[in-house]
Amino acid sequence: MKKRILLGAIVLVILLVAGGIFIFFRQPDPQQMAILGLENLGKANSFSYSILQQQSVDGQNRLLSRITGHKSGENIHIQGQLAGSEVEMIKINDTLYNKDPFSKEWIRFNDVSIAQKVFLVELDPLATLQLKEIGEVMPNGNEEFNGKKCWVYTLKPSVQNQMIERFWSDFEYKLFITKTTKTVSKAEVKAKNKETGEPMAIVLEFDDIGRKISIQPPDDVR
Repeated sequence: MKKRILLGAIVLVILLVAGGIFIFFRQPDPQQMAILGLENLGKANSFSYSILQQQSVDGQNRLLSRITGHKSGENIHIQGQLAGSEVEMIKINDTLYNKDPFSKEWIRFNDVSIAQKVFLVELDPLATLQLKEIGEVMPNGNEEFNGKKCWVYTLKPSVQNQMIERFWSDFEYKLFITKTTKTVSKAEVKAKNKETGEPMAIVLEFDDIGRKISIQPPDDVR
């Protein structure tokens, strides 16, 4: 009798351990995780980010932008290179401050709508990640990003933003979703120019998600 009880206890422990191992290594549903990862990033009130955008022109790979930025609510602060020129902008609600690369003076614009259309990705890094239809999502293994373990997924969605969709097609996405927070921490986007068919690539990286970030207007404004 005691042997049966002992044997039963051993079997139960083995089943519990096996079940725990299965749960630990089990891959989540790819489509649900991709949707959740994008939703969690979209809900974040603040984060820091970087953008690297490259485009092929006449067969030559060209750097379009290399930007680092911070977002806090509706406020954005970016700096870096854009089309070969140094750029720094601060957006406070509906007001835009642009730093002249030559005089280093800040210039104020009360209407930010035009700038948002021209600098769509730079001033709104989530615009590229707004998807109309997510399509089939394929798991692409596990990788580390910024020291954190991530699930990696690939997909070919249709995008929501009309400005992006107007110039680009054949979108391919690679999403890195941090396992602990279930939030997109990196996205690699590839597309083709609708007129020339030449490729374009954007790499978006996100950090400091949810942390308090202070963005203030510049002191000296013209």
